Amino acid sequence: MATILIVDDEEPVRDFLAMMLNDAGHHSLQAIHGAQALAVAQRNLPDLVIADLMMPVLNGMELCRQLKADKATHAIPVILMSSASVRAGERAGADAFIPKPFNLDEMEALVQRLLASGTAH
Repeated sequence: MATILIVDDEEPVRDFLAMMLNDAGHHSLQAIHGAQALAVAQRNLPDLVIADLMMPVLNGMELCRQLKADKATHAIPVILMSSASVRAGERAGADAFIPKPFNLDEMEALVQRLLASGTAH
């Protein structure tokens, strides 16, 4: 069982992902923006972060950059999701990018691949 942090300012998206991950046997944590996610990640060290690119307070790109720059969280895989450009995810140093709206099977496969890759702690 992995702990996965879901970061999105839209509650239905967070709840949907949490339900999917919980059904797959994972434990999910939630944050409504990047600043809250940083605090949660530093306290709980999740195995994976799934974050929206466009959020208030601190966006997904900056969240990813800060996680990757911190010695305590740099190894946590980050999936960015958005209806925006894939390039934004690449520039932030994300481990993966998935377009919104995402296909549930693709998201599950991506989560499993990143967790199995050994990059998760």
